[in-house]
Amino acid sequence: MTRLAALACSIAVCGFSLAHAQQAGERTTSSGVFTAEQAKSGERSFQSRCAGCHGTDLHATDPEAPDLTDEGFKFGWLGKTVANRFRNIRIAMPAGAPGSLDDQTYVDIVAYILQFNGSPPGNQKLPPDVDALERIVITAP
Repeated sequence: MTRLAALACSIAVCGFSLAHAQQAGERTTSSGVFTAEQAKSGERSFQSRCAGCHGTDLHATDPEAPDLTDEGFKFGWLGKTVANRFRNIRIAMPAGAPGSLDDQTYVDIVAYILQFNGSPPGNQKLPPDVDALERIVITAP
């Protein structure tokens, strides 16, 4: 029954997020908001700077780090804006050296996490611009 409740909650969050995005004139990650090349660059950065705690497959190896895929992604990312996740990562990561990467690297890592979780690439890169990222809602692919 717990899985059913989690699924219902996930569906409700996704539906609400999509309806909210459409009402506000915002985009969703299902519409291709990053490029494949950007996600590839983000993957390289993730593997060298983040995988030690968050795992090469986005399943955390450190008990203090959240998974960035499966349930961890559904409950930690869906319904939020890309700006929310970008800011969170930028101010907290990497552990022991938060804010030590440039903004383009942080947004590339976000693109990689989105792609890993099934969001499709598009024709334009995600910009490291919080105002622009605030208008993109993370939805299930």
